[in-house]
Amino acid sequence: MRALVTARPEPHRVVDDDGNAEPYRRQLSIDDRVALEAALDAADEVLAVGVGGDAAKRCVRSALERGADRGLHVAFDPIEGIASEKFAAALARVAARESPTAVFVGESDSFAGSEVAGLAAARLDWPSVTRITALDPDDLAVEADVDLEASELPVQRKLAIGRQEVVVTALPAVLGVDSGFTDPDRASLDTAIAGRRATIETLELTNVVPGETRFSMSIGNATVETVRPNERWGRGRPPRSETVEERIYRMLGRGGGGTKSAGERIDAPPDAAAERVVAFLEEKELL
Repeated sequence: MRALVTARPEPHRVVDDDGNAEPYRRQLSIDDRVALEAALDAADEVLAVGVGGDAAKRCVRSALERGADRGLHVAFDPIEGIASEKFAAALARVAARESPTAVFVGESDSFAGSEVAGLAAARLDWPSVTRITALDPDDLAVEADVDLEASELPVQRKLAIGRQEVVVTALPAVLGVDSGFTDPDRASLDTAIAGRRATIETLELTNVVPGETRFSMSIGNATVETVRPNERWGRGRPPRSETVEERIYRMLGRGGGGTKSAGERIDAPPDAAAERVVAFLEEKELL
């Protein structure tokens, strides 16, 4: 099996031997360390992928020092954090280029990291399994007797507190690894030295995801919505009938809850999207 694993930075507080805490530094996230351990256990070759600036490159280096075979850095200077859908788009492009058997994504719970796995799988048109707690058939806590084909993999996933299930997924697939999968181990000295000396392949963002910029990677898709103030707001008691959502819509002057509007989604290059937003604000005399 060939595996691709994410290498994303998160703030870490470092405490020295004297107990003095240093300022937060962005290092390889705990979730992706767990995903790396899962990939190393299941795959013969592991590629660590980082997307962003110097912090992302340090995370790729850290993954190499922990046992990854190769490192790839999609380089650009981010304005701030990368939007999930944009990270997933870059990850999917790299996966299409490298053709791994599985993509491993670290998850801390059902609301953190799982959207990256799902979005990447949707772009690749691959199956996706999230909150995985075991991959080796010998480690499954749930008894299951299934017939597997050569291109299938049994996985154990968390459903709720105290509940798990075993599912079979076809390969290639995107696998979201739960933080409870294992406790990351320290690599051997030889592995750490080899990872320190390894070469990291660098690709420019525009060569991986054409049309994206450091601006668009941080803000995601732009949405413009017209909100008409309620003419009666302040002249009487707010509506107290219907559901809470319908009352909010009425107070905002949008009618009942059945007349919802998600606004206009701007699917355009960042410069064109910015021009349309400015034109909209000028039209509404908001600038």
